Amino acid sequence: MEKRILNKSESYFNEHKALHTATEINQQPEMWKRVAEQLLENKENVNSFMDEVLAVKNLKVVFTGAGSSAFVGEVMQYILGEECGIEAKTLHTTDIISSPDAILFDKPTLLVSYARSGESPESVAAVQFARKRIKNLYNLIFVCDGTSSLAKLGRELEKTMVVALPKETCDQGFAMTSSVSSMALATWMVFHYKELNKYTDIVTNLANEVETKLNEFALKAEVFAENSYRRLVWLGSGALQGLARESAVKSMELSDGYTHASYDGSAAFRHGPKTVINDETVTVHFITNRPYTKKYDVDLNNEINSEKGKNMTVTVGEEGIKELINNSDYYVEYPKKTICPENSQMDAYIYGLLFAQMLSMFKSIQLGYTTDNPCPKGDVNRVVKGIIIYNIT
Repeated sequence: MEKRILNKSESYFNEHKALHTATEINQQPEMWKRVAEQLLENKENVNSFMDEVLAVKNLKVVFTGAGSSAFVGEVMQYILGEECGIEAKTLHTTDIISSPDAILFDKPTLLVSYARSGESPESVAAVQFARKRIKNLYNLIFVCDGTSSLAKLGRELEKTMVVALPKETCDQGFAMTSSVSSMALATWMVFHYKELNKYTDIVTNLANEVETKLNEFALKAEVFAENSYRRLVWLGSGALQGLARESAVKSMELSDGYTHASYDGSAAFRHGPKTVINDETVTVHFITNRPYTKKYDVDLNNEINSEKGKNMTVTVGEEGIKELINNSDYYVEYPKKTICPENSQMDAYIYGLLFAQMLSMFKSIQLGYTTDNPCPKGDVNRVVKGIIIYNIT
């Protein structure tokens, strides 16, 4: 019997040149389990490194990466702030290399780098630039290719820990999918290193729960992708604003720009960007499960629903979200919180990410693009090209 992936035969995705993308979306729960097992096996090294670095007085924590890798940092900045009280910021590697004088200062710093291939020129250069400007620099590198230039550099440096994720997380499709979720969950576990056994169980249980929902989410995404739209706005608050940004990029990448996608925070959208709404617009609302922040998400979703003409709205939230938000065109519900800690947005992030990946993939297929390589002319590439790194003193 032919293997099935996300409700479809393997040959279906192969015919639509989307097999890598579909496989890499589908494999995520298995990757998360392997990431959890791997970190638990290296518990001693993780504990030693994190104990040392977090003992540094006045430590500055910086998340960095390019594109989707940086958006992982934008999510984790909020999640770890809420859960661990860690004050952090996200600086994109593209900003570090282009404006180092404005953002690299000689203060004790933990630079947390994210990379799928580890071969983007900015990934290596950002670490090298930071070393030139910061005397007391620690590096925590999450990379999906353990043989890459970034991984090799990390292993040569003092005060550095390289977390090389399972090789299958180095997505072969154009879009970053399993790499994104795996790097986020690995970060979550590492910063909760004092409870690593507990978080291994949490991640494993979350993976098991998600496995039971993959086909349901795929069907919802495929059905909604059949709608005609050219403008897609992803909205969320806190950690889910980073998710909204990631979702916007996925939508544009996999449709080769046909779908013009943007993102914003729920409270910020009224300040001008709301003018984007017209008859061709869909707004997707990520509703957090954080009680206070949820109020802003719900208010905006209901406001746009009350003003609706031919534009459409999608609500992504916990089971029962229809009781708070009326008149959305489509609802995508994930299980009520039973696995992740009460103060965590991680489950909301993971389920929202899955829907965004699937909707972007099915829209790409529906539009007739070669989803695994939606830009065959090479104007945009899986590993960025054309970047010249200029030296700094």
